[in-house]
Amino acid sequence: MTTQTNHQLQITLSLHWLDQFQSYLETDHRKVTHRQLSDKSIRLAVQHVRVFGLWHEAQFKEQFEPRTITNYALHLYRKVSLEQEKIMASTWNSRYWSLGILCTWMGLPDLMDGIEQKKQGRASTKHRSLTDDEYHRIVRQTEKETRDEVLEFHYHTRLRNRAAVALMLHAGLRVEEVSLLAATDIKIWERSGEVLVRDGKGNKERAVRLNLIARNSIASWLDLKPDTETLFDLTTRTLERIVKEIGQRISIPDLTPHWLRYTAAKRLEQTGSTIEEIRDFLGHNSIETTRRYLRSSMEQMQAAVDRAM
Repeated sequence: MTTQTNHQLQITLSLHWLDQFQSYLETDHRKVTHRQLSDKSIRLAVQHVRVFGLWHEAQFKEQFEPRTITNYALHLYRKVSLEQEKIMASTWNSRYWSLGILCTWMGLPDLMDGIEQKKQGRASTKHRSLTDDEYHRIVRQTEKETRDEVLEFHYHTRLRNRAAVALMLHAGLRVEEVSLLAATDIKIWERSGEVLVRDGKGNKERAVRLNLIARNSIASWLDLKPDTETLFDLTTRTLERIVKEIGQRISIPDLTPHWLRYTAAKRLEQTGSTIEEIRDFLGHNSIETTRRYLRSSMEQMQAAVDRAM
């Protein structure tokens, strides 16, 4: 009988499994890994496993014993840790490490199959739409900043920035298109509005309808903007900087104008708009471009399937 099987039998018979687990960490774990854990690491592993045991009891309404662990319970614990508790990636990875040792001690390392660590940080990608939470934060932030007690110059600047962001986030305009808009390209009526994009990509002209948030944002800027032909008198580089700075204030440090445009398209898709409608909204020449633009990546699809578990 192997050492691991002996441990498994001891767990089944013992009511003091946590003490036995700690003893394993202090002695036999080194025989498996050829590495001695520090006292701090041992305390951390015991603490993580104890917390998991308490969660397991509360979740499944029965006294916890290691032999009752299932692969499903570990998957569920990961989901709860990251999506409900919203712990940091480093904290989950520490829990993952501790649970892996626990399963090895039981002689059942396969229980960790499919349980993954959490990557730290988030890489910027060209096609990245905002989550619902991020979308709500940026809409709230740009409105809130216009109500702060600031100098008149700063107030005008924030109204301008809010209107520019609204055209990208709600009307899906490219950053270059926003920089080229004239004041006369905006039409706002009592219950509707539109922006005329005269200098779209490929010299394609299109009219884009404006939702209530965009209309309110732009109307406030039109009431106070300088008497110039251009709507904003901003370069694309300045607009990119404005978006990035807003992103930093709402903890989306990599935010770009393209993310805002992509979010506008994805939100239309989620509300049932046809691909033809989204093509016209974005100003694409080819519907294939729109199809590629909206296509979920395999990683996104896999994540969606896993969330449904």
